[in-house]
Amino acid sequence: MNPLNGVKALLHRVGFAMRESGQALERVGCRLQGIYSFEEKLNRHATVLPMRYNVPSLDKTSWVAPSGMVSGSVTLGENSSVWYGAIVRGDFQPVTVGSNSNIQDAAYVGATSEFSGPVVIGDNVSIGHGAVLKGCTVGDNVLIGMNSIISEHVEIQSGAVIAAGSYVEEGTTVPSGEVWAGSPAKKLRDVRPGEAEYLKSLPGRYTELAGEHKGIMKVLKMKQAEYYS
Repeated sequence: MNPLNGVKALLHRVGFAMRESGQALERVGCRLQGIYSFEEKLNRHATVLPMRYNVPSLDKTSWVAPSGMVSGSVTLGENSSVWYGAIVRGDFQPVTVGSNSNIQDAAYVGATSEFSGPVVIGDNVSIGHGAVLKGCTVGDNVLIGMNSIISEHVEIQSGAVIAAGSYVEEGTTVPSGEVWAGSPAKKLRDVRPGEAEYLKSLPGRYTELAGEHKGIMKVLKMKQAEYYS
């Protein structure tokens, strides 16, 4: 064994022992002072919430980030994910998300009132960071760019792309295989063959990444359980 590696291992164990001792002393000191906040085991932010007697239905392979939120009549399909700060609200109307779709950081998906239509999102859909989808229908293999706004009663057909920062007006139909951009959004061009393949492969990357984040969360929960045991 390399002597340097042995020293590193020894230092790591000593450091671990010191940290554990410090945490134990902190718990004792808190108890003596009548402070029990360190015993809080649950994150005050609830990721899954019932609303109006409706409980979200999440496939066991789906994932909601710790700071994301899914509430009310929401269905998440196989391997779909809701990322950090994203909100999916099924309080006014149902929201259905297919398989292998991802709702990225800080996006909002839901209805704005009881007069809005339900939200239906197909399979292999990527909804970019900060996008807003209200009472619309999105087909399979669609990319919604970052900070886009999709208004009520909009239909985005399969294989379409909405460019970042676009605003799609209420009642608009975006045909399959087209790229739309602008405010209000208009057809820019057709989707190129290489882009079509990218649309199919992108959700898979997010599925893999979500799996990594789920694994990290499991490790953190295990460490937390060790801390409070």
